[in-house]
Amino acid sequence: MRSTVRFRLSLLARVCVAVALLAVVGTVAAVVVAVVGGVVGVYVGGIASESLVSLAGLPRLSSVLPVPAAAVAATAAATATWVLWGLPFLSRPLERSELLPPRDPGSVALVAVLACALYLSVVEAAPAGSALLSQVLETGRGLALLFGAGAVVAVGASAIWARREVDGLRDRLRSNSRPAGERHPEVEEAVGRLARQADVPPPTVRVTDTDRPESFALGSGRDAVVVVSTGLLEALSPAERRAVLAHEVSHLASADSRIMAAALVPALVADDWMDADPDRLVDYLLNGVFGLLKPVGQFGMAVLSRGREWSADAGAVALTGSPAALASALATMAERRRRPATDLRNWEDAVAALDVLPAAERHAGVFRTHPPTEERIEWLRSRAERAERE
Repeated sequence: MRSTVRFRLSLLARVCVAVALLAVVGTVAAVVVAVVGGVVGVYVGGIASESLVSLAGLPRLSSVLPVPAAAVAATAAATATWVLWGLPFLSRPLERSELLPPRDPGSVALVAVLACALYLSVVEAAPAGSALLSQVLETGRGLALLFGAGAVVAVGASAIWARREVDGLRDRLRSNSRPAGERHPEVEEAVGRLARQADVPPPTVRVTDTDRPESFALGSGRDAVVVVSTGLLEALSPAERRAVLAHEVSHLASADSRIMAAALVPALVADDWMDADPDRLVDYLLNGVFGLLKPVGQFGMAVLSRGREWSADAGAVALTGSPAALASALATMAERRRRPATDLRNWEDAVAALDVLPAAERHAGVFRTHPPTEERIEWLRSRAERAERE
């Protein structure tokens, strides 16, 4: 009982430390990105105002016809939208790539209509837009509005980009795999039973044709995927295999993939904002700030990831009731992984994928994503011995 309490307290402590570090990194990164985005927003507003003044001098349809400029601009914008997005729904399917370069009289006419519509929508709205931006730039409230808009766009775009990067990492990790049901239906059935036991939606199960024994969980909920290698299926006994699959299902039950994806965002944002070839003072300043933030974020993610691995081990034991099977599986996989093998995954991949063992042992020290395998095996064996005594 005492050991269980100590174990849970240690996991809670890890979570608190990791969340505190990641919150600091995320907050500082968001502030820096927001300030840069706000400055850029004000700068772009000034350039846009000057550009609109120039566009307002171009020939306009409303100057020769008794039609309000707003009506012309609205009609032109609606026409451009119809050409770009409405045609596939109103007539035959039409990809926008078919418009440029135009290949037949019909596409030539559409390109001409689109060009005219875009010209009119911009030129007709230029005088009103120029007047509005001029008023905005002349007031403190207006400048604050532009600054805030730039800050929101910068932070939002960075967060969206980072999430897409995480999705890209996961897509790359599950590429070159095939559905388990094609050749290993017993694996899919075992995962389904464990998922029902853990009260989570049954994940998709895929198999990669690699000799390296590995397994990892990706995504969450209905989009969850468990990937195992043929090397793992060949190396482990049925009991060991079930214990490893239970480890992955435990990750899904705790929403670890979603948690680690969110934790990975600050480090990815920091990496994206760092310039590999700085040539301006602002580049050096940003590199300095984000160069300090990234390792702190990586350390926080490593602490959190190690805690989630301990928790998944405990969850696997709870699902299977056999700590000895998971200990044996970890020992076998660790031995097989010491053999020369090609490992192209980087540190971010190791965090994005909740692998049962670290993707590469070279990521040691404070940045390692998994607890030492020897410690995990020792903990599992002590659990097995304690269960036998009881």
